[in-house]
Amino acid sequence: MSRKPATRLNVPSDRIGTLREGALHRDLKAFYASQDAQTEQLVGKYVVDVLHGDHVIEIQTANFGALRDKLDDLLTTHSVMVVYPIAVNKVLVKHTASGEQRRKSPRIGAALDVFDELVYTPTLLDRPNLDLELAYVSIEEHREYDPKRAWRRRHWVVRERRLEAVIEQERFSSMANLFDKFAERLPNEFTTAKIASCLNTTRNKAQKFAYCFRLSDVIHECGKDGNAVIYQRKN
Repeated sequence: MSRKPATRLNVPSDRIGTLREGALHRDLKAFYASQDAQTEQLVGKYVVDVLHGDHVIEIQTANFGALRDKLDDLLTTHSVMVVYPIAVNKVLVKHTASGEQRRKSPRIGAALDVFDELVYTPTLLDRPNLDLELAYVSIEEHREYDPKRAWRRRHWVVRERRLEAVIEQERFSSMANLFDKFAERLPNEFTTAKIASCLNTTRNKAQKFAYCFRLSDVIHECGKDGNAVIYQRKN
């Protein structure tokens, strides 16, 4: 496949696509940019996070659905890796009048978190020349008090998430490849209740898991147990 060279923009790099960029996105972009890579480059009509020759790296902390059109365009000329960070260690930092208050978050991220995003584009990995990388990270989440906002968090508003370390990375080239990560923990036939039990997750996330793999043609319905659909991996 022929590759189209990227167009270099003649404006300062801190002005390109970074006005709404969060600290976590910026830090991950710096982590994935090797010495001979370029950041914030125009490829076709889109600005990409990291460009290394004919390979694009896109950091996506949320909203996978927004990637559809961009990927359709980029993949005609470049290979692409989408990086999704999962916080397996998080320190909450509250900024108060008396100074910073720090504590470790009890919430531990896991690979299954990616289905909260994949549910919006379950056939993401059906595209050729596309990989998904899960980056397990340690972060700091900085919060400030705002009496008019975030009542569910008792008015503590998240202002910034900062990368502390990238602990581990896992790369997947297809939805079948991603399913293999969980397959050994599942029986040959399973319902969403069984998925939740075997993978130690919520029923809601198990339903997203089943939906994504069914839409990507990795699993199929093979029966029913009462009102519950039974699934099985396709051969």
